Amino acid sequence: MSVHHSSGIPRRKSFIQPDVNPFVHTVNLTVLQKCQVALMSVTLAPIRIVAVFVTFLFTWLIGCLVTLGVQIGDKNPVGHIRLALFQSLRVLGRLILFIVGFHWINVKGTRVAVDKAPILVVAPHSSMFDVLISFVYGPSSSGVSRAENFSIFGIGTLLKAFQPVLVSRTDPDSRQKTVQEICRRSVEMKGHWPQIVIYPEGTCTNRKSLITFKSGAFIPGVPVQPVVLQYLNKVDTYSWTWNGPSGLTLLWLTLCQWNNSVQVQFLPVYQPNIEEQQNPSLFANNVRMLMADILDLPCTDHTFEDCRLMREAENLNMPMETGLIEFTKLNRKLGMNLDALKGRLQEFSMLAQQQPDKMLNIDNFAKSLNVPVTEALEDLFKLYDRNESGLIDFREYVIGLSLVSKPAVTSETVQLAFKVFDTDGDGFISAQEFIKVMSATFGDDFNGKKIFNEITRINPERVSYEEFYDFAIQRPEYAKLFVWYYDMQQDEFVKKQEDEEPNASGSVLTYRQHSKLKTVDQ
Repeated sequence: MSVHHSSGIPRRKSFIQPDVNPFVHTVNLTVLQKCQVALMSVTLAPIRIVAVFVTFLFTWLIGCLVTLGVQIGDKNPVGHIRLALFQSLRVLGRLILFIVGFHWINVKGTRVAVDKAPILVVAPHSSMFDVLISFVYGPSSSGVSRAENFSIFGIGTLLKAFQPVLVSRTDPDSRQKTVQEICRRSVEMKGHWPQIVIYPEGTCTNRKSLITFKSGAFIPGVPVQPVVLQYLNKVDTYSWTWNGPSGLTLLWLTLCQWNNSVQVQFLPVYQPNIEEQQNPSLFANNVRMLMADILDLPCTDHTFEDCRLMREAENLNMPMETGLIEFTKLNRKLGMNLDALKGRLQEFSMLAQQQPDKMLNIDNFAKSLNVPVTEALEDLFKLYDRNESGLIDFREYVIGLSLVSKPAVTSETVQLAFKVFDTDGDGFISAQEFIKVMSATFGDDFNGKKIFNEITRINPERVSYEEFYDFAIQRPEYAKLFVWYYDMQQDEFVKKQEDEEPNASGSVLTYRQHSKLKTVDQ
């Protein structure tokens, strides 16, 4: 089965930020629910904690016995006898879930054998309970785990039993090695290894949308079986997000529920076509769209990198939501990587740090550029303010810089701007020439000396073309303003032509008009 989706969204609207924030979660309890938590906290919840600890300790002891001789990172699966012993760990895992309150797990659909689908892709990934639920239903399976988890007491021993594919955060080649191992197990040794359970979102969300699926599960190009996880309680004490209650808080609230219900739905096997086998991103997105249709959820282009930007924003004393930009979309459309976006975030935080809403209005924007509010600046501000709210957030700031640089920073436009400033044609821009042109654009009260000093590197009295070009590349918003004076002259020239020759209207296209035509489909 293959599903193909084409985006009918006009390119200009494709940058619009969705209303869904998948990384924020709050638990809102009614008075009655708070009373229940208070009652359970001194009655059933402590008993459950003790029972879980005892059961986990027993599970760990069994795990130590059945994993004797098993090495971390073995290239071959364990034998059938040891595999049968491992099933006792699954029984104990189900017992732990029962103690926590998951008395009933509703399973819909049928899990196929490994030769039909070597990989299970599970979504949405939202809770600390997801992994335990994934491993206790059906036959044996393995997964993907951080190598660092093996150092956690008890967890490392149990992980050895399931022989997961390892991911190391300290190894720069880890991602490539992980993909190679997934391909080896699912293609080269298909049928010898258990099915691999993968959560393609790569991080936990609040289940309000499906974020970008990582391509690791889809690079092998083999059939996959989508699996949908749904927690059915009205009170969501499960979603463990970057901006929300802590894991211990959610665990305690879950222990204080009388019953926790979850549904596991196995969907039909997804058979990739040739195009999807050659394009893992297309394969991943089509599977995601299929699962989103089943869940009746929207899809967004957020990913784990958004979480890292949110953490970076928090470190810069900005709201975490500042870093929520749909990284996948901006990376695909603008070609910006994580390091570049972190740099832009630091720039933006310095500009917006003192503002109550941590965003830029036109006055702050003008101040950041050291120019007054003029028609030129208002037009530039509109290129950033995509939702016309009168404020620029970080996402708009990044997109605005990119869209401004595309029409403004080319050899042709920079040369044009340089000639505008170089009024005596000597191949250099003096401070007097620069200030004269900028004052003509922004008024006699404007002091352009500070901007001029930012441009100069060699001779503080003049600017070469190379210095001017480098500055325009680094600060594309200025490149847009630098040609404004030329536009003003061109507008006057066009107006004069129209007055003398009415039929000549539109014969001259100014840079500003040309740039608007180029950005209208962005």
